[in-house]
Amino acid sequence: MSMMAAPEPVLEPAAVLSGFHETFRRMGLNTELTIQLAAQVFALVEVLIARGVIGLDELTRRQRALEERLRADSDADNVVQLADESDKYALDTERVEIDCADRLPLCHAACCRLRFALSRQDVEEGTVQWEIARPYLNRRREDGYCVHSAPDTRSCQVYDQRPGVCRRYDCRNDSRIWLDFPNRIPNPDLATLTP
Repeated sequence: MSMMAAPEPVLEPAAVLSGFHETFRRMGLNTELTIQLAAQVFALVEVLIARGVIGLDELTRRQRALEERLRADSDADNVVQLADESDKYALDTERVEIDCADRLPLCHAACCRLRFALSRQDVEEGTVQWEIARPYLNRRREDGYCVHSAPDTRSCQVYDQRPGVCRRYDCRNDSRIWLDFPNRIPNPDLATLTP
């Protein structure tokens, strides 16, 4: 009598996605705990140096050696980030009105090259794309622009579902983009903007 293998369980896509979200959420919590631990260690080091228990030169040598060992075993580029949890659709009443279409020849839609974290709402909707290697940062093309920015017009292809960050963004006082917003003078380093 041959034994039949038990059928593989069928995983619903929603369950898999939910599992990924929970994994990334926990990774984010671990990052926060790491930051708290680092603050405690730095405070302790400051006290030890101030009391003459260890010298700065010795500390620096040991730190460099440990950093090399730790970097060999880590991947710090994969820190999970999520934006605040506010309802992005409720933000439409606070929208900033800027004459974007008239300014595009000057700013070249530099705001569409900015890096930011999506919210849980964005991720769960599944419309706005994010970087697989850097959850949940907005996905960008090789040219540095958001994947949802139309290459020919720079219009947003997911405008109705755009993230809260995009809804609240106000370039008027962003010195990375404008030297003088009222006089329509863009930052001369705009072409090298790599946020």
